[in-house]
Amino acid sequence: MKWFDEYRMRFVFVGVVASVVLGGGASVRAEHVWTQKADMPTPRWGNTSAAVNGKIYVIGGASSQPGSALLPTVEEYDPVTNTWTTKADMPTARFGLSTCVVNGKIYAIGGDGGRSAVEEYDPSTDAWTRKADMPTGRDYLATVAVDGKIYAIGGTLSYSLGFSTVEEYEPRTDTWTRKADMPMRLWGLCANVVRGKIYTVGGRPGLQAVPRVQEYDPTTDTWTRKADMLVATSQMGSVVLGDKIIVFGGWLWSMNSPYKTVQMYDPETDIWTREADVPFLRAAFTAEVVNNRIYAIGGTDRRHPCPATSTVYGFVPLPPDFNGDGIIDSTDVCIMVEYWSTNEPLCDIAPPPFGDGIIDVQDIIVLSEHLFEEVNDPTLIANWPLDEAQGVIAYDSVADCDGTLMGGPVWQPAGGMVDGALQLDGIDDFIFISSIPSSIKGPFSVFAWVKGGAPGQVVISQRGGVNWLCAYT
Repeated sequence: MKWFDEYRMRFVFVGVVASVVLGGGASVRAEHVWTQKADMPTPRWGNTSAAVNGKIYVIGGASSQPGSALLPTVEEYDPVTNTWTTKADMPTARFGLSTCVVNGKIYAIGGDGGRSAVEEYDPSTDAWTRKADMPTGRDYLATVAVDGKIYAIGGTLSYSLGFSTVEEYEPRTDTWTRKADMPMRLWGLCANVVRGKIYTVGGRPGLQAVPRVQEYDPTTDTWTRKADMLVATSQMGSVVLGDKIIVFGGWLWSMNSPYKTVQMYDPETDIWTREADVPFLRAAFTAEVVNNRIYAIGGTDRRHPCPATSTVYGFVPLPPDFNGDGIIDSTDVCIMVEYWSTNEPLCDIAPPPFGDGIIDVQDIIVLSEHLFEEVNDPTLIANWPLDEAQGVIAYDSVADCDGTLMGGPVWQPAGGMVDGALQLDGIDDFIFISSIPSSIKGPFSVFAWVKGGAPGQVVISQRGGVNWLCAYT
């Protein structure tokens, strides 16, 4: 991965010896598969959200700093069509509330403006119903559901002192029951469920975040301390994918800029790992998972006074087209088999989103689900198949970044890893790409099939002397 902070760049693809073949395409990809989606109609932060039947419902929040412009607004996002629809307002405008889903209904709980309020939303009827108040009113609590019951954990009233309170709500009887307190007072925390146990991560006991992780067992009403997070954060996004908890963004506290940090926790091993950063600053937002895709919605990208955003980012899994030929087929299966039992990142695609460090049966199962699919990669910025047989232009199949052959390289129509290739002499042959779209601003990756080359010879460089890729021994 390289970082580039200008809007225009120039690449030179350089042949390194007479036997060099640059084939199978060269693709410029965003470093992460985070892509910006349609903006939410209403900018807000301190909002909450819930996913029901493949749709995401964003609820409440505020348009500026706490205590002003509290919102009752409800908007539905359809990830398939990338569109938003306005729904019935929540009866009580609130900020810093939390939501939970039981039997297809959304429960909006607590928050500034209605600290004890509990309101049930039925997406099928677009209607709200008031429920029994939560015994302990609070903001910035965490809620999760286990076996049809909702657990309201932590929270605050002052934004300087957290609660340890845990209360269980039974939707069938509309009643609340007090449970064992959380060992540490926390607000701005997140909570997730993995295999029937609740994990609280991060949050603030007072003004600043701590890396605390605690496991709650609803069957025994007991708490257990777990391994701390790598980076202390609060008011962040968290989701569960493949029985792992993924935490991203948040604040140390709101007088600092938000994080881009991504941390992943495996409850089975009690180990945290640091993953590649997200390409945006974000805190006081919400995150949801629909069809193994993560969506980060709203929030703020600055410290106080915390202007609200309407931006939405989606984490889209890259298709397992390992050789970049535009279709997932037996060739991709052979590539995976070649790396079997290794930790090759290219083929480590399961469980989503980051794999597990070994190529095994889980990966081949995921690959088989995509066999014979044609690839339409939304993160692809440019692609040079090098499948021309003549001429002086290497055409870009994605955008308008055609390359010009310089020095007389020789086309090899059947010489590439995938279809065609170019043979370069290692002296003065190269392909010149005049510019790349401005969408490449920020992190990106380059993938290329290259054969041959003496140590130190340049494969890809930027005009002005920056060598991106060189041949190794």
